[in-house]
Amino acid sequence: MRKGKRRAAAILVLAAGAAGLAANPVAAAKAPSGPLPAGPAPAALAAVQSVAPAAPPRQAAVPAIPPAEEMPAASFTRSRPMPPPPDAAPPALQGHAEEARYGIDMPWGEERFEAFRAAYLSDGGKAWLEAIMRRAAPYLPYVAERLRYYNLPEELAFLPVIESEYSAKAVSRSGAAGLWQFMKNSIGGYGMRIDDWVDERRDFMKSTDGALRKLADNYAYFGDWPLALAAYNAGLGAVSRAVKKAGGTPGRPEASSDYWELRRRGLLSRETMGYVPKFLAAASILRYPARHGLSASWEEPAAWEAVETRRPVDLAILSEAAGLPMETLKAANAELRYGVTPPYAGYRVKVPASAAPAARALLEDESRKLVRYYLHKVRSGDTLSALSRHYGTPQGMILQSNPGLRADLLKIGQLLVVPALKEAGPPPAPERPEGAAVDFSGSYVVKKGDSLWGIALRHEVQPEVLAERNGMSLESVIREGMVLRVPILE
Repeated sequence: MRKGKRRAAAILVLAAGAAGLAANPVAAAKAPSGPLPAGPAPAALAAVQSVAPAAPPRQAAVPAIPPAEEMPAASFTRSRPMPPPPDAAPPALQGHAEEARYGIDMPWGEERFEAFRAAYLSDGGKAWLEAIMRRAAPYLPYVAERLRYYNLPEELAFLPVIESEYSAKAVSRSGAAGLWQFMKNSIGGYGMRIDDWVDERRDFMKSTDGALRKLADNYAYFGDWPLALAAYNAGLGAVSRAVKKAGGTPGRPEASSDYWELRRRGLLSRETMGYVPKFLAAASILRYPARHGLSASWEEPAAWEAVETRRPVDLAILSEAAGLPMETLKAANAELRYGVTPPYAGYRVKVPASAAPAARALLEDESRKLVRYYLHKVRSGDTLSALSRHYGTPQGMILQSNPGLRADLLKIGQLLVVPALKEAGPPPAPERPEGAAVDFSGSYVVKKGDSLWGIALRHEVQPEVLAERNGMSLESVIREGMVLRVPILE
């Protein structure tokens, strides 16, 4: 992280809790495995909302807050920070009593917002927020940098607090995943991919960029942050329809169609009616943690660096070569389905900036094997699909690791290199019923290039049994167009 950018990142990390965690991603990365202290987790705040949203993991119980009656839209005030003129001198440093400034209007006095604040400011609530921010410590420097890049309000750094409790591994009951809780069908156009190797909704860098771009798009469409936040929760279409139903126009929401009026009139879903005041309540506290009695750290936050890979690398090997705890690499690269980076070029593995030179040296050393392998000798009855299931390695990667290999032409005694993506011993001997017990009611038309061995492997039957059931021997010649009796595969 460049020095000019460190100050704002350090401000955000003031909310990270116990001293030293912001500078120690290893300790912070371990936080998700521990239970959170009792505090106003989403379920405990259900009484504040009209209805509780989908509950994220690790909820904690706190005394319920009695539901409050809705207040008229004009009965609360909002903070509207005024930007200084471009040529104005920077303000003199002031004391702790300086007025708090927010990039998003805070609805001071609005009943639901104040009820959420009271819950978060209880003893259990503050302990819960501190635990979440300790978990957030490894990610906050990058989030802060991207907020500045997109010129967005700093309060948005705290949206994952209510989305995922700042856990990259969080998955909602509806299937949303990652810090920013993207659904599979909502990542289009936001620079994330999902394939056999990665689910980049869990990539803290790519999902952060995607979420901030989505929020910026929502704000550009509505011109109002509460509506933009509501659309992040409910979808752009649902909020647009609510605005139009109230007689407003997206992009020019008036008093009759702003978020608070839509909520008062019940034009939003119950979850969305609680979503915005809950987020704003948490952000209003975490933006100024020390003022609200939360512990803070002035430690310099650790920076991350993304190093491009041109071939797969096992995180265990990278951990040893770069002197990094495995927990740190797993927390930073939670999008990996296996502990190995994808085989295609362009993937960037994330490491602490201090370890980036060692990581690059390892990746650029052509003499180093970067993935552990099993050596497997093909036995009668082995198939590529069975080996893939046993070793937990995609068939495509086995084929890539064995140039010239054909899935339907495995030969007994052939030695295969199988990337070790999980701990697995040699597979047991294939268990096939006796030839007479196998259902040979299927048929197969021999194609050019076929062999009896290849057809047997494809249908998961021993070649001698296939030959016998077709009145042949292993030495028999098969010709294109012949019809063979083969097993029916379940």
